[in-house]
Amino acid sequence: MKYKYLDDISSPADIKRLRAEEIPELCEELRCFLVETVGEHGGHLASNLGAVELSVALHRIFDSPKDKIIFDVGHQAYVHKIITGRRERFSDLRVPGGLSGFTKSDESEHDPFGAGHSSTSLSAALGFAEANRLEGSDAYTVAVIGDGAYTGGMIHEALNNCHPDLRLIIVLNENGMSISQNRGAFASYFAKARMSEGYMNFKRGTKSFLSHVPLIGKPLGRFLRFMKERIKGAVYDESYFESLGLYYRGPIDGNDYKLTERVLRDAKKLKKCVVVHLKTQKGRGYSPAEERPDGFHSVYNGKKTVDSFHSVFAEELTRLAKEDEKITAVTAAMGIGTGLDVFGASYPERYFDVGIAEEHALTFSAGLAASGYKPFVAIYSTFLQRAYDSILHDVALQNLPVKMMIDRAGLAVSDGATHHGIFDVAFLSHIPSISIYAPVTYESLRKAVREAAFADSPVAVRYANSQEPKNIEGRFVRDVDDPFISLDFDEKAPPRYLYITYGNIVERVLGASDILAEEGIESGVVLLERLKPYEPVKERLKSVLSAAERVVFVEEGIKNGGAAMIFGELVRDTVKDYRIAAIDDNFAAPQEKCDLYGFVGLSPEKIAEKMK
Repeated sequence: MKYKYLDDISSPADIKRLRAEEIPELCEELRCFLVETVGEHGGHLASNLGAVELSVALHRIFDSPKDKIIFDVGHQAYVHKIITGRRERFSDLRVPGGLSGFTKSDESEHDPFGAGHSSTSLSAALGFAEANRLEGSDAYTVAVIGDGAYTGGMIHEALNNCHPDLRLIIVLNENGMSISQNRGAFASYFAKARMSEGYMNFKRGTKSFLSHVPLIGKPLGRFLRFMKERIKGAVYDESYFESLGLYYRGPIDGNDYKLTERVLRDAKKLKKCVVVHLKTQKGRGYSPAEERPDGFHSVYNGKKTVDSFHSVFAEELTRLAKEDEKITAVTAAMGIGTGLDVFGASYPERYFDVGIAEEHALTFSAGLAASGYKPFVAIYSTFLQRAYDSILHDVALQNLPVKMMIDRAGLAVSDGATHHGIFDVAFLSHIPSISIYAPVTYESLRKAVREAAFADSPVAVRYANSQEPKNIEGRFVRDVDDPFISLDFDEKAPPRYLYITYGNIVERVLGASDILAEEGIESGVVLLERLKPYEPVKERLKSVLSAAERVVFVEEGIKNGGAAMIFGELVRDTVKDYRIAAIDDNFAAPQEKCDLYGFVGLSPEKIAEKMK
């Protein structure tokens, strides 16, 4: 599709050359491009449609890469990527080695800080701003923070360290959750008036004048400041920021381009730390996304599945909750993603969305567990890392029966390194008292949820963001003594070459076994759906392992400290040739387009080669 203005945009300098009256049409072209490309290739749509005017204004006012623009999470940075010369790469958006769906520092000099997890932007921006101050630089730093990210504790920790003598602009982009009430036309008018240069000069002049009036000047100044704060408290919720010594401007309509540019330009002139509060519309300009912004938060280019592990988990938990009023559900702003919105609809009084606060979610659940409740905390694997201290100190050390439902376990092919769920087994395995399940069928997931509900110690249940593999039940025979161990061979006549694995990588392991069979090499596969405690697994498999000539443990996770390494230590006296196929000391972040599983050595062909 040909565009009048967008076709000529390849750097921030190009949009600076446009006349102000040409910008609205450019914004419409950007929206058309986003709908076209994201609709075809997948990605985050609604948030980016709402941030078009803001992104354009930022690059017309500030001078990237000298001025650092840091987007929180980065899923609202698509227009920023287009403006900074990456438009042609959108055909490879969110493919391994292609254009990242988030900001990525090794992708462009215009991405000063990589993102992917929420609420990190302001801490990083504060670091850049302080570095500029120490160096005597006149560069600015801009942090663009969505209101969802604002629920994360790190934002408030960083705000506590902000001070006015920094060239730091904090853009609060409110596009869904109400942080402060919309005060109507009067508030909008007041926001415009008080942003003017004349207003700021008047404010400074009045303060100077009153300080020189004998006797009554200072008391009068204190009284006026008191009255100003009372009035602002009635009209705005800005006192929080200004009590921290920061300038606050807003809220304003962030989809009004002229107003957005003017407010940002005036904020820059202050040469101080300023909070600019914008209200934008998610899905702006695309009616389906405007009507259902949650449905267009992340668009998939494949066929959406009817059921998945998280939907089956939510259904089972909701069923159990009907029988057990002590069951509660906790999520960290991922109710839809984890399926727990279904539970919340049935039992709203027992459903807790704590916002983007994973650490709090685990300690809060520990408190519930200590009070006799049965909390199920559903969190993506990559975000569970943020709660490590709470798991170790508040849950495991006190042996509290918190049930951690770990969603999105394994490689995140589209989202990339920031979202890979490849570390949870390694960091949970060395924490005492935690049991780890890894179901790969819906029935084993249901069983794991039921066992977790009655457990008197911490439990972790990890599963992929997918449907169950179709070829598992027909190929494997479950162990009668331990239903979480399955074999695809006759235990009485085990093959000399043996694979052990867990999680959805089992499909690729079966593919490797088939490749070996075509070459005349017989191999067998052991599927583990409960990993920890490891010792009982070793004891149960002792006879099978002692008959094997070679064992390869295949793990869709990090090698160092992972299940394969731990299990290898247990069986080193039993198995002489023990090998590991896992992600070996890297973040699974290719720089060029590729098959991600092949890149990390976990394609069927690579797994077969490991055995040979």
